[in-house]
Amino acid sequence: MKTMNKTNTGFQIDIRKCFRQFIMLITGLLLIGKLSLQAQDGEAIFKQNCSVCHKIGGGRLIGPDLAGITSKRSIEWLLKWTKASQALVKSGDAEAKAIFDEYKVIMPDQNLPDAELRAVYAFIDSKSADVATSAESSSTTEVVADASNQATQEQISNGKRLFTGAQGLINGGPACISCHNVNYKGVIPGGLLAKDLTDVYSRLGGDIGLHGIMGAPPFPAMTQSYLNKPITENEIADITAFLNRVDKDKTSQQASMMNPLLYGGSAGIIALLILIYILWSSRKRFTVKREIYNRQIRSI
Repeated sequence: MKTMNKTNTGFQIDIRKCFRQFIMLITGLLLIGKLSLQAQDGEAIFKQNCSVCHKIGGGRLIGPDLAGITSKRSIEWLLKWTKASQALVKSGDAEAKAIFDEYKVIMPDQNLPDAELRAVYAFIDSKSADVATSAESSSTTEVVADASNQATQEQISNGKRLFTGAQGLINGGPACISCHNVNYKGVIPGGLLAKDLTDVYSRLGGDIGLHGIMGAPPFPAMTQSYLNKPITENEIADITAFLNRVDKDKTSQQASMMNPLLYGGSAGIIALLILIYILWSSRKRFTVKREIYNRQIRSI
């Protein structure tokens, strides 16, 4: 039986119905608050893990613009792509292959819990409604990407020294050449632990891409190498200016065929073999002194 009350005005109030509406209102407010909190958490995760390669409405960076991505792809697909993009590409997924073929950059796997990734998607969704116009995005990207074209020769030379380690980084981080190589006159062959950077300036979209990578390294090995040893803004600008010059001159530069470490090591091995031969040639060849042996033979 419904509990009914009658007011002085004669209207009847359904207590149970009011209670249900009150509960629905509270639940809705809690849900809105939860989504808002989730978006805030997603913003922090996005800035830490995604912003180096992606924008939301600011145009393409190293990777695609993510504005509206949650309406273009299902959450299940996004989870697979974010966690293991190359596995999705190798599985034959047409959309994944198309993205990789367009950008030619392997997206680092994000080993984050599903809840955190969903928070990132919620943040992207909340920001997608406020994206800037494509014209504004294009002009902004163009200005930033063109910055190192105005670099002085001093900046380029300084960037070269920082890249090769001839000049140490202020905060003590390792020189780029420890893991990377560039084919450029006057620069010795570098490490092979990471990708060749001869054409990295154009490959990563100019200044904006390189600033993003060096300012907030997204790759595990690089992140660990520069942990608490960040590259300063001036150092990033100088290294970017040098890599811009390397990229521009790559057609006229020939890859150095002489690796000083290889040739030096080969020369050392040859010298060691000669020394061993000299010492070995003067060795004792018989178990007894030859003169005594010959004298005994003649006396028989």
